[in-house]
Amino acid sequence: MRRHDRVYLRPDAAFRFACAAADDALSASVRAWIAAGRPLVAARQPAAASEVLLGLTLPLAQQRQRVGCLVDASAIAQVQAPLAIGACLQRLPAAYAAPLQALEQGIGAYGASIGVYGSLAWEALSGEAYRHADSDIDLICDVHSERQYRTSLDLLAQAAQALPCRLDGEIRFPNGNAVAWRELLNAPDASSELLVKGELTVGLLPLGALLDSLTVEECHV
Repeated sequence: MRRHDRVYLRPDAAFRFACAAADDALSASVRAWIAAGRPLVAARQPAAASEVLLGLTLPLAQQRQRVGCLVDASAIAQVQAPLAIGACLQRLPAAYAAPLQALEQGIGAYGASIGVYGSLAWEALSGEAYRHADSDIDLICDVHSERQYRTSLDLLAQAAQALPCRLDGEIRFPNGNAVAWRELLNAPDASSELLVKGELTVGLLPLGALLDSLTVEECHV
């Protein structure tokens, strides 16, 4: 299980809120969400935690309230990767389809994978409204080789130019370290320090250290 994965809980799963105690209405909303068979998403896990931290964003009708829930691992019924882009296109205007389909197909052709998280994913999963006129699209792209990395970065930049909205998200390296793709694109050289979001921690690493985690195929640093 990695950040952004969809985590489906058993219908009777017990949970507790990660922050301050919530009111009964919020508890009821989360219970109803789980009972409807909708997933939460895997968050960055606390170190040495005995429970799994999951996130949930409620719809616009509930002010898109963000909730952190802690559950026992035994409450998890299934874990799935983030939604494919194609599974989310029905929630977007027609003008978005061609750039996003080209991005998904191009990245897949090189053996990398890409999925959707954030408001677009929540809409596709629930059928309820999350997005507004200024909403962006968040994508997570998993790469394992230098060729996949460089190709994915180029394709993301091309899609960003073609889309009517902002395209955000991360490229994730084999060890789980993820960096905003725009930061990677704008990094001047291998010594550039970037904000890295890992499965357990957040910190700064030079670009070179991230590239060292990739396998070498056709490309060379």
